[in-house]
Amino acid sequence: MDLFLETQNLTKTFGGVAAIFNLSFATRKGSVYSVIGPNGAGKTTLFNLLTGIYKPTSGAIRFAGSSIVGQPPHKISRLGISRTFQTPQIFLNMTVLENTLVGCHSHGTSGFFSAAISSPQSRREAARLKEQAMENLRFCGLDHLAQRDSDALPYGELKRLEVARALSTKPKLLLMDEPAAGLNDSETSKMGELIQGIQKLGISVMLVEHNMALVMAVSDELLVLNYGEYLAEGTPEQIQKNQKVIDAYLGMGDENDDLFD
Repeated sequence: MDLFLETQNLTKTFGGVAAIFNLSFATRKGSVYSVIGPNGAGKTTLFNLLTGIYKPTSGAIRFAGSSIVGQPPHKISRLGISRTFQTPQIFLNMTVLENTLVGCHSHGTSGFFSAAISSPQSRREAARLKEQAMENLRFCGLDHLAQRDSDALPYGELKRLEVARALSTKPKLLLMDEPAAGLNDSETSKMGELIQGIQKLGISVMLVEHNMALVMAVSDELLVLNYGEYLAEGTPEQIQKNQKVIDAYLGMGDENDDLFD
């Protein structure tokens, strides 16, 4: 198996309470790997550990063969891990294009002096970054809104704008925290198509999502957490039939076999 992201005995405690406890899993390169579980299962804490916002209490995190424990978020981003948030973290005083360019500039090469004097090198780079940003907006279906003020966008388009900005950081792995939260059925369907399109680009995706129809439609594998601990792992078909998972979600046994319908 072509392992990509791995954790071993990962633990994070807050005031003696374990939000993540002794968690070990591994993802495959190029897959859509979803993390599900009841509220309070530790899903967002896991994302914060993987992106360097939190430092583990103990345990290991390896990405593309190298440890990332202790690395700050900006260095982890440069290694190829990017993230979207449940509530879009958009600069509302910027245009759609400017927001996307924020991600592009994390991979810029011109120095401050070169940019300040508007050298030929900085102008070429600015043109390259703009085209990269426009390409990501086209991919997310937002290129026609490039000059629109971001605060004028409907919520569903703000969600896709955050994806476009994340893609502009050139991620190898994109962590998506509840991308369908707050979306209607049509917008959720478009988000599912976008996730599958990202995978076709060769970018691995790790998804946290409560919409089980979306999860089951796009995932190659799922990890199920319960109170910060590993509960189950497998394909969508395997998880759908796992009684421990059904019990953890609703605690009512066989009466909820339609949980994932």
